[in-house]
Amino acid sequence: MSNFMDGYVDVATRLKLAFEKYPELRVQETAREVIEMPDKSCFIRCTVTIWRTADDPIPCVASACEIYPGRTPYTKTSESEVGYTSAIGRCLAYMGFSGNKSLASRDEVMAAQSRQPQGKLAEVVPMRDDLEQPFGDTTDTKQYASPKQRGMIRARAFEKKIGTTELMPYINNVLGNQYSSIEALSKQEASQVIESLGD
Repeated sequence: MSNFMDGYVDVATRLKLAFEKYPELRVQETAREVIEMPDKSCFIRCTVTIWRTADDPIPCVASACEIYPGRTPYTKTSESEVGYTSAIGRCLAYMGFSGNKSLASRDEVMAAQSRQPQGKLAEVVPMRDDLEQPFGDTTDTKQYASPKQRGMIRARAFEKKIGTTELMPYINNVLGNQYSSIEALSKQEASQVIESLGD
């Protein structure tokens, strides 16, 4: 039996594939809402809209919820960023850019698993087995930054008063690159950014 994570395609790779297919693709963080549940727990619901072209008559819209406050070092103080990344991943999956036929992102699955009681978890069943991925081999040898590294970058940036909109320009300046998302960083690049933020 294959593991749910086998063949998983992360959000950064999905976004790259989407831009290759739709060069005019545009992503907008459309809404952010705080939702209080009857048990007084809170979630942040993040909604994104993706247009395939400038005149796309039916853009794709998706939402994702992130518990607030975050319960891990890499989600605490970064709940909106994690929520928007998950929403983008879901939106891209709706558009067909998904590696394992699931809408859930890796972070969503890991967060859900961390909330489960210890023991055997229910098997995750793909939504559809008959869907083929039209994008060929999406395996990538690049070792992407871990959630812990991404969380450390966000935490140190917060300490240095580097805001969300300033973070990627800062990272690109340190690395001499043009990344659009923190998820695109390699482990080595993330370490370099963390070191620069520690100065």
